Amino acid sequence: MTTTATGRAVPRVDPDEVSALAREAASDPAWEFGSFFLSRFLQLEISYDEPEQTCTVVLPYGPHLCNPQGSVHGGVITTALDISMGHLCKKFLSPAVTIEMQMRFFRPLTGTGTCTGRLIRSGRRIVHLESRMTDDQGRLTALGTGSWHRLDAV
Repeated sequence: MTTTATGRAVPRVDPDEVSALAREAASDPAWEFGSFFLSRFLQLEISYDEPEQTCTVVLPYGPHLCNPQGSVHGGVITTALDISMGHLCKKFLSPAVTIEMQMRFFRPLTGTGTCTGRLIRSGRRIVHLESRMTDDQGRLTALGTGSWHRLDAV
């Protein structure tokens, strides 16, 4: 175990484990929704709720994802939230790209995080979405809102 500047105990990063994870993620040439390198490396679990039209992304905790304070880095959290919104667009509307995204962080994430992306408003070209991340105790950890440009409108 390593102790952070805040006194939190965090497991050491095992370089062999992280290298094996990266090699495994890179060994699959698939480059599609739900199965591209970054989602494999982060070990994301992606699922959809058809009736609710939501996309859920589960981000498992790993010490290699942490900042020096021992919590999951905000950039990793942002990535998971972004992926939940992008997959939501692809599944229920069309492929789309992020135009802008705003983040709010409410508490450190020190375990598994679960993001749920939802449509706020869908236009012909621009889609507005949100994604909320909760920790393994169901507490709100982060909120991302974003605007996306639909690629079927290009």
